[in-house]
Amino acid sequence: MKIGLLIAIVAAIFYSGVNSSIQTADKVVISYSSRSYAFLPAQVAAAKGFFKDENLEPLLIQMRSQVTVPALLSGEVNYTLSFGNIIAGAMQGMPFKILAVLTDKPLHSLVARPEIKTINDLRGKRIGTQRIGGSDHLAAEAILQAKGLDLKDVQFVTLAGDEPVRVEILKKGLVDAICTVPPGPVRLAREGYNVLGGPKDLKIGSPISAVAVTDSRLKSNREETKKVLRAVLRGLRFMHERKEDTIQIMSQWLNQTADVARDSYDSILPSFSVDGSTADKTFEFAIESRKATVHAPTGSAKGIATALIHRGVRRAEPRRSF
Repeated sequence: MKIGLLIAIVAAIFYSGVNSSIQTADKVVISYSSRSYAFLPAQVAAAKGFFKDENLEPLLIQMRSQVTVPALLSGEVNYTLSFGNIIAGAMQGMPFKILAVLTDKPLHSLVARPEIKTINDLRGKRIGTQRIGGSDHLAAEAILQAKGLDLKDVQFVTLAGDEPVRVEILKKGLVDAICTVPPGPVRLAREGYNVLGGPKDLKIGSPISAVAVTDSRLKSNREETKKVLRAVLRGLRFMHERKEDTIQIMSQWLNQTADVARDSYDSILPSFSVDGSTADKTFEFAIESRKATVHAPTGSAKGIATALIHRGVRRAEPRRSF
């Protein structure tokens, strides 16, 4: 009887401990705008258990960039990995902070139809873009300028659809080129399309992914914010240091062959920050490039960047092993 009672007590303590551990895991909602490698560090962090190590239960949800800002402000989303809409919101005075930058510059490559062999062949041609002022449009402009083509020599056509839709429109010949992210350029090149330029051509460009939060959540949930940031930055560092393991995650996440994932890895890695930091001039470039499309109060790019960037949390964090 006493042995049975003892077993019952031990079992109760064990299950109580398990339940307590489960209950204390904090749920965090993190948005990203598309199934793109720009947001790979968070997927790596989830796959490798880095959020779990921080006692966090992440819900990574895909959400259109236009919806992210109101979702953040309402509290439906706690953090976002998007960059462009956060920059645009901050330019309009919205209370956001960028804690880390995941990509220093775009991952996009400019891909043209088979008959267009060089960047100069794009003169007078149509380049499809999701929207004017969007990340693919800004990337296309940066590549064209870096390669010496005047923006007045091409016509940008708004296609509105997500990347798979834009790829199909390119294949149908309704536009002559699009800006796409890996694995898009790898797959299109294997079908005979021409990659005319990409990240390697850019000395500076606008980032497309980051870790961002509202001012109010940063103030009221600072410890949680540190945990989220620490997990994502471990994922970012893992990407740089564990190529083969990262390729496996890439292949599983976007349902690719290992060869496509490997080619994509080599293409995207130079665009990623090593530690979540980037130069102030990169922020200023991102802001200046959006001034034509964002209706915002006047202010210097440097002043807006200073108000937007929050470095204190990132600087305080030690490195953790895998």
